[in-house]
Amino acid sequence: MSTPPKNAVAPGELWALLLAEPATELALLDVRETRWFVQRHLNLARNVPFSGLELQVGALVPRRSTPVVLYDDYDAPDGAAQAASAVLARLGYTDVRTLDGGLQRWVTEGLPAIDGYGTLVKAFGDRARMHYGTPGLPVEALRARLREGRPTTLVDARPRAEFEFLSLPGARNHPGTELALRRFEPPKTDAGHLWAINCFSRTRGIVGATTLRLLGRASEAVFVEDGVMDWGLRGAPTVQNAAPDDELPPESSEVLRGLADELLARFALPVADAAQLASWREDGERTLYVFDVRPEPDPAFAGTGLRQVPGGQLLMHFENLVGTRGARIVLVDDPVHRLRAAITAFWLTQLGQAEVYVYDGELTPLQAPPDFSATIDGAPPPLAPEALAQLRRNGAVTVIDVGPSLDYERGHLPGALYMLPASLAPLAAHAMAGRTLVFASPDGTAAARVARDAHRRWPDSGAVFTWLQGGTQGWKASGRPLTEAFVPAQQLTPFDDDWGSVMRVFGPRRDAAWADYLAWERALSGRVLQDPSVRFNFFPLSAPAPEPGRAARS
Repeated sequence: MSTPPKNAVAPGELWALLLAEPATELALLDVRETRWFVQRHLNLARNVPFSGLELQVGALVPRRSTPVVLYDDYDAPDGAAQAASAVLARLGYTDVRTLDGGLQRWVTEGLPAIDGYGTLVKAFGDRARMHYGTPGLPVEALRARLREGRPTTLVDARPRAEFEFLSLPGARNHPGTELALRRFEPPKTDAGHLWAINCFSRTRGIVGATTLRLLGRASEAVFVEDGVMDWGLRGAPTVQNAAPDDELPPESSEVLRGLADELLARFALPVADAAQLASWREDGERTLYVFDVRPEPDPAFAGTGLRQVPGGQLLMHFENLVGTRGARIVLVDDPVHRLRAAITAFWLTQLGQAEVYVYDGELTPLQAPPDFSATIDGAPPPLAPEALAQLRRNGAVTVIDVGPSLDYERGHLPGALYMLPASLAPLAAHAMAGRTLVFASPDGTAAARVARDAHRRWPDSGAVFTWLQGGTQGWKASGRPLTEAFVPAQQLTPFDDDWGSVMRVFGPRRDAAWADYLAWERALSGRVLQDPSVRFNFFPLSAPAPEPGRAARS
């Protein structure tokens, strides 16, 4: 039997850590590329692929003394987990171990795993539907209501970009917690009016409808079962490049404040003031995340550790934003009403992964935590778009895009090769004397990192390694073209960061992929909750409800 690495943790020991109550801080990171993560992973793991680890881990796991467990398939000496351990040590992380035997030993010992992406939050949404008794509206029933002219207001709860991508005809668009900031008063002549809340499949529709019902905003709110996907599968027309119908009117700040205060009191959601936040900033034994849940970032906080993520997106993308289980989270919002923060705290508290607080007051940049996001030291000088354009006219340069494959598909420099930078090995054939390699990525950060590492790997090759200043975004802003076209020969590596999103499936394969996905998502929560380390903490239904209509009137 081989000797486990000195920094290894046995599956049984990790399992005991995950079952411990109360949960202690732990960052469990799957460092395989996302294509392999979605095939099977630990339920509470966060996917931080080695190809993007250095750029992502600082914000995901901001406290450098956090206990971290990394895993890949086998924990081999030359595998991603051991390589990631070395990167984290270089970045200053002091308590890093790997899972002995990797995922394969974990499942061999009969410990639970799951397939898919965003599984924790999707399972949570379905269990919330069951717990709160949120009614669903099948797509066929929605279509019948619309054909018959029965009073129905359709609201899409996704971010605007997703809404524009593909939507239902006649839908309004109020994403995430912004939905609760609108006025829900149907015309008095609309007896039997229904508020139908939809998303692409299920989760955001469930959360939106449940939120409105719990706030007393719209007792007639339902979620559209299986959303845009089922609508499309039934042959109903969808809208591309959609523009929303008229917006619902905004609610007054006084009513919103009353709703927030009522929600905070009803569910005993904790509030933190400036003194408490200052104390937590100085606590070196606990991790602190501070999120601004308003829809637009405040430029005054640039360069600080305040992260702007709209409330609904913070829940949906929690697994990509909060890497440390058991940490503290403080939510910042408009101090006049704090309703977005209160709603987000309500949901995140029940997710059971962190201590969640609503910030009371106006946050200043000096009160924000420090910025732990990645900085790339030692990168070679960048190349401005104008200089790269001149080199390309001379034919003396190879451009290699090292950003996400989805961004490459949506637009890259004409003729650019693609490489997922999980390894530099595909560059060996290009790192030759007389060659200039220019790396590109959406904003240039990933490109700078790869240019630095390539220069260190081949310091005496005679090749020039540089990166595109401002990235592909800067290239486009300079008035130069991007293209979606590419041929297989341009891929130095496969698109192993593609987790199989159904939004990337088009043409004749679409319907089968959508149907398979919906069947998977409907069955997901039962499978996830077979794992006793996953513990959702739903509030008791006995919590007093607001008086019907009380909060809906200004």
